[in-house]
Amino acid sequence: MWIRPALRLAIVFGLLFGCVFFAFWWAGSAVRFSAERVADRTAPAWRVSGTVRDAVTHQPIPWALVEDDPAGQPPFFHADADYRGVFELLTLAEPHRIRVSAPGYRPLSLSIGRAWFVWMPRGNEKKNIDLPPLHSLVPPQMGYQPKPLRKKRHTR
Repeated sequence: MWIRPALRLAIVFGLLFGCVFFAFWWAGSAVRFSAERVADRTAPAWRVSGTVRDAVTHQPIPWALVEDDPAGQPPFFHADADYRGVFELLTLAEPHRIRVSAPGYRPLSLSIGRAWFVWMPRGNEKKNIDLPPLHSLVPPQMGYQPKPLRKKRHTR
């Protein structure tokens, strides 16, 4: 008679205990990440992987450079693609931009990472990147930020 209510109470207590444990673990990880960021001792915990390809031919671009955008906050991490255009960049989990470049191609800037309240201490992100050649008529990929053109001034 009293076994069923006691079992239900034990299950509810176990679930509640597990949820509270998870919340404290997650909050501790967020505080630890923030403290490491302030002290400049942040270890890379976010893995961005994918392939760098030509936007016109869709052939892989060997030895492309994938790096944290130098306009962002340090520390900066970088990786080189292999001969098949495959790369794996270990960087910070926070939202920021990466820059992808290769000789003969327009550099591309992309957003990566997650907001602090969404991320777990580690994570993976897949990005397949199509770089437009310098002299192509292919429209830039989403996320590409070209430099503004200067208007010519005519004098009379």
